[in-house]
This record gives sequence, C-alpha cells and structure tokens, in this order.
Amino acid sequence: MNFLSELYLLNRNFFYYPCRPVLRIENHTASRSHGVINLNKHYLLHNDLYLKARNLAEALAKELDTFKRLVVLGIGNELRGDDTAGVLVVKKLKRALKDLKNVLIINCGTAPENFLSKVKAFSPSHVLVIDAIDFKGESGSVILYEAEKEMIESISTHRLSVSLVRAYLEESGLKTKFFLIGIQPKNILLGARISHEVNEAVEIITKILKKIIKKAAS
Repeated sequence: MNFLSELYLLNRNFFYYPCRPVLRIENHTASRSHGVINLNKHYLLHNDLYLKARNLAEALAKELDTFKRLVVLGIGNELRGDDTAGVLVVKKLKRALKDLKNVLIINCGTAPENFLSKVKAFSPSHVLVIDAIDFKGESGSVILYEAEKEMIESISTHRLSVSLVRAYLEESGLKTKFFLIGIQPKNILLGARISHEVNEAVEIITKILKKIIKKAAS
C-alpha cells in the first residue's frame, strides 16, 4: 500500500469533507512511534513531547507567519469534560495577548455563530478555530486543518457552527485563510473533568500560539 493510500485510510473521515489536513500528531504510548502527517511530507517520530511540540510549532508558524489581522475562536462546552479544550486555550491566550491590536481572541462557547458580525467587522486575514474533534485518534492527539476556497466542516458536535462561520466569511467577500486546530477528546460526558491527555495538549498549544502570535504580530 502506498503512502497516499495509507493517508486516505487514516483520514477517511476527513476526506469526506472539502478540507485538507496539514498536520496530524498522534499521542501514542511511549514505546510506539506516531505519525506527523503533512500532505507533502511524512515523518515518523517517537512519542516525545518536545518533538511533538516542535513539529506543531513549525506547522503553525508557517501558516500564521504572514497574518495581518488574526481572529482566534475557541469553541467548546465547559460542562462536558474535554469539550472545553478550545475554550481553555483562548482564555489563556486572551490574558497573554490582550495588548495586541491586530489579534482578536473570542471565547465562543458552543455558539460561534453569535460572533459572526464581530469577526466580519475585524476583517481578518487569518481565522484560527480551536475545538475538540473526534477524529478517532488517541486522546490528546492534535490535528491542524486548512481550508482555502472550500467550506471546512469539523467532525465535532459543533460542525454546523464551524461551517457557518466559514461560509459566512466566504460570502462576505473576505479573503481569509481559515485554519482549525482539533484536539482529540477522551471524555465529553456532562459533568466530567478535563482529562490529563487533553489538558496537556491545551498547555502545549497555548504556549506555542503565544510565541508564534507575538512574533508575527510585531
């Protein structure tokens, strides 16, 4: 089986939607290897936090390096365990990046569609959505998506909301690059606490984004 066939099988749920995965980082046990997948390159790495963070940082830096105005949307339900991941990231980012005039960070809760007019008024060159997504990976795994002309649709409980944001921006005539960071949840039951694996992913993503956004915004 060639690499493209393997990539299709691994991401068959994604390829149903008109968007492409830029990077996928699997959170396997320490004794196994995991794949960091790019459409142009295929890496096999050991499960090392530094390596995972470094490769995620490189992918995000490449995609966000040229932003003029950036909107970061955190989506999630704080009452449902790991579903709060996106909300936690933006809460941390908002405190750290509050002085940046060309960056708008919004805690959308479960209804990003309520912030459409605010996003449009900001006229972003880039939009980054952070959300818990069940892409059948290991808990705490991270995937980075990019959608260009096509509508992006996450396979999360918020898929309609995410698609609506993307479609609205497109119909508004804004030339916006749209990205999605997905975090694989472990437990999204009502009343559950965030898992260790997802909390770890939240911390890594937050640290990476703070550094990249500060540098790109300067």
